[in-house]
Amino acid sequence: MNTYKKLSVNQIEILKKNHCHAENWNLIKVGRDFDPDRIRFTEFFGKVTIGNNNNNVNIDGLNIPCGIYHAKIANCNIGHNVYIANIGSAIRNYNIEDNVIIQNVSQLVVEKGADFGNGIVINVVNEAGGREVTLYEDLNAQFAYLQAFYRHDKDFQIKLQKLIKGHIKTKNSKAGKICNFAQIIDCGALTNVNVGPNAVIKGSRELYNGTVQSCPEDPTFIGTGVILKDFIVSEGAHIDDNSILEKVFVGQGSRVGKSLSAENSLLFANCEAFQSEICSIFAGPYSVTHHKSTLLIAGLFSFYNAGSGTNLSNHMYKLGPVHQGVFERGCKTGSLSYLLLESHISPFSVVIGKHKTNVNIEFLPFSYLSEENGGSFLIPGKNLFSVGTARDGGKWPNRDQRRATLKRDLIIFDVFSPFTVEKMRRGRDILQHLYRETPREVDTIQYGGVNIKRLILRKGIKYYSLAIDRYLIGKVMTKIEDHIGNLKTWKDVIKLFQFDPEHRCFDKWTDMAGLLTLSGNVEKIVQNVKSEKISLMNDLQRSLSRAYESYYHDEWKYICSVLEKEYNFSYDQLNRELMSELVNRWETAAVSLNALMLEDSKMEYGKNSKIGYGLGQNEEIKDRDFNAVRGNFENNLTINNLNKEYRLIKKRPKEFMEMIKSIHN
Repeated sequence: MNTYKKLSVNQIEILKKNHCHAENWNLIKVGRDFDPDRIRFTEFFGKVTIGNNNNNVNIDGLNIPCGIYHAKIANCNIGHNVYIANIGSAIRNYNIEDNVIIQNVSQLVVEKGADFGNGIVINVVNEAGGREVTLYEDLNAQFAYLQAFYRHDKDFQIKLQKLIKGHIKTKNSKAGKICNFAQIIDCGALTNVNVGPNAVIKGSRELYNGTVQSCPEDPTFIGTGVILKDFIVSEGAHIDDNSILEKVFVGQGSRVGKSLSAENSLLFANCEAFQSEICSIFAGPYSVTHHKSTLLIAGLFSFYNAGSGTNLSNHMYKLGPVHQGVFERGCKTGSLSYLLLESHISPFSVVIGKHKTNVNIEFLPFSYLSEENGGSFLIPGKNLFSVGTARDGGKWPNRDQRRATLKRDLIIFDVFSPFTVEKMRRGRDILQHLYRETPREVDTIQYGGVNIKRLILRKGIKYYSLAIDRYLIGKVMTKIEDHIGNLKTWKDVIKLFQFDPEHRCFDKWTDMAGLLTLSGNVEKIVQNVKSEKISLMNDLQRSLSRAYESYYHDEWKYICSVLEKEYNFSYDQLNRELMSELVNRWETAAVSLNALMLEDSKMEYGKNSKIGYGLGQNEEIKDRDFNAVRGNFENNLTINNLNKEYRLIKKRPKEFMEMIKSIHN
């Protein structure tokens, strides 16, 4: 137990000798092992406590005695083994915990009524307002999604804001906090800022009204020239290189730097934002912008990659910047791409070129949108067999930078899920309708602000059908493989597909900025907030966590609910012969898509890819130079994985059919 006592007469004399002054020496208390000789050129105002200071700290490889040197301290509690030196103005109204280093800082001040960024309201998605999100320390992507995208339910928003305000009140404090092992070095002014454990703030220009969350497992870093105003930064974030951010949230594991300019924006887990300009964006997990010429305004993104020169136009100089864009998970924009907002781009689609009409392709996922002679042309489903899409599913979990014990954002990484597959099923219906209703002599049709060539419609239908077969039947095969030991008869198999529907719809899904869940789960949460069954933010968090944990259970219910409709059979008909037909269908789909991906990947090793190699040399040397730099087709890891997948695809049906021989009729 820490015990503090008033300064002794001798300690006061030593402090005075060391050029220290106090407004009232009686208001200063110190630890049992306090060494007054380690306090020099320091002035004290109001009540101050100082812990033991008999250890050293390491700064840039130098062991320096703990203590306070050249500083003004007002109304502060300072823990054990703290080093404070060269404070330009003052440190005022702070609780400074143990082993903290504060050096060369112009000021560290908490003003009356400070909220440390909690309660700041920012305008996301729509720059002119209407989708406001309130910042607070425990914000995550799903809490923000509920605030921004359920504005149609006024009663819910009132109750939700009541929860948030109640939660913020629990964070209120008259004093700021610098937590254990934090370092603040070579910085300008920090005003109304809380700093979490092990955080490093080094060389920053100004931090105003915010919270730097951090933890020993995942320290946060705020670096050179950074300006942060009205902000919350989460554990493990890294902000550097003269970036300027105002009214922002930066999520766990995110990287920001190279003079990024950002305002009224949310960057959730593992985002990367460099050099660009962003305004009023809701960047769900894994959104990336790396280029100086990129301007992102007024949009919803997640698992997004912005090409250089991407530009979004959110108004037409009439009613102001009121338009918004939706880029569902996995979208990419190519270099110098342009989109006129409002626009809605479906999951895992690629946008190339400039598009000056409002694009709405919500139900045509995995598509290529390109510019031809000033027009917008769509190839539905083409991105299903892009080798880049094949990489996406594996790269995101492997690139998770979050090391904190608590991972705030709830993320389902699956590329193929009820969310994307149901869009493909609906997209296939749209394409079939367009094909039937379009006269043969018509070369190009218009849909959702884009052009689709009539011959492309059939290809899109085929691509979607292949992907749907691979997903649905593959999941059924996996389910039977996992339960084969308990399946004695086909009645046992049929039981796998039976569940209590609970009067719920299983073909409607929502992507809550990374969390894939049944729309019914979200509606249930909304109703529970409105009825005040959920009356605390912790209760809301638990409800969202249950939706996250039930994903694979709900996914199976989705598969059971659509399988009969998709393949026009009844579960009571299920037997070995019908299963064999489904397995053959799965094999055809899986082999076809695998082959298309391999064919797509060959383009990376084609003749045009070798331009610029083997300068001044013959073709043989060019090939050798290319192979030395890029490797060859046969040794590429992604291609090898596709070849391995092909062998497994060919092997699986035979093994599966052999396995189910043990199931009796």
